[in-house]
Amino acid sequence: MTEDKKLSDVTQKIDDFNDETKLNLKLHVEHELHEHNKILPGGLSYGIIHEEIEQAVDKRMAEFTRNTDLKPKELYAFLELQLAQNPKLSKRQLHYLAYDHLARQTSNRFLRKMFKTLRRRMR
Repeated sequence: MTEDKKLSDVTQKIDDFNDETKLNLKLHVEHELHEHNKILPGGLSYGIIHEEIEQAVDKRMAEFTRNTDLKPKELYAFLELQLAQNPKLSKRQLHYLAYDHLARQTSNRFLRKMFKTLRRRMR
């Protein structure tokens, strides 16, 4: 399997994860709205509220997935360069470098915190 094929597979897995996350969140929101409709008194216009909530969720998910672009090709090139400079790097050290690189490159605060935590665990 070529490197480009491997990288496109990783990119596809990231896209699939993002799509699955969006779907799970939408299902959760739908379930919560349904539960609240049972509790709240009748006569209220739930359609408008429901649409506003869905729009807000869609907007947040779009922001989240836009900010989760991990750029696997860039990461691969970075790690390849690190290996060229120091061929004796262990797998653990490569993981540490990858998490460090991802933490510095992402603009998503949640992911940055997650990568920093993973990096600390690699010490």
